[in-house]
Amino acid sequence: MAFIQSIDTDDLTSPSSTRKYDLGAQYVDVSFSGAIKPEYVYIKSHAALTQYQPYQLSASNTAGSEVISKAPATTDSGATVVAPQVAVTSGYYCWVPYKGSVTVTTTDTFAAGDYAEVLNAGTGLKLDGGSSGSTAEGAQSVGIASTATSGGSATIVLSGNKVKIAAS
Repeated sequence: MAFIQSIDTDDLTSPSSTRKYDLGAQYVDVSFSGAIKPEYVYIKSHAALTQYQPYQLSASNTAGSEVISKAPATTDSGATVVAPQVAVTSGYYCWVPYKGSVTVTTTDTFAAGDYAEVLNAGTGLKLDGGSSGSTAEGAQSVGIASTATSGGSATIVLSGNKVKIAAS
């Protein structure tokens, strides 16, 4: 994947039915006011994507190995987790963040500093390490909470690391 220096930043929040960039292209949003700048990857959605829900990146075996999204699936080989910041229509092209400070759906109560993971078929991030949370990064950690939450959504700093996705 190659970084693009400049895009129409409206495209970060406006999915399109037509491809505008190379699939798998990356972009750093230097205009973001926070200290940790989000990094995005350009994909084609595999289905309708829910705003803030975690998904996994995948390469399709059809149509030229397009970079697409999919529901999180159990893997030990390393997965890249993304969280669209807008709702996306099935089959549309969009920029999704994989690294940096973003809003992500959560299913647990997080304290600032808790690490997060996503499980097989997960629709939200869970506490890494079980119900008590963990302040130590593990093989399944997709990011760290920068704000506390009682569930719903939280500001999470996605690591961009390839991670293990557990079955449960």
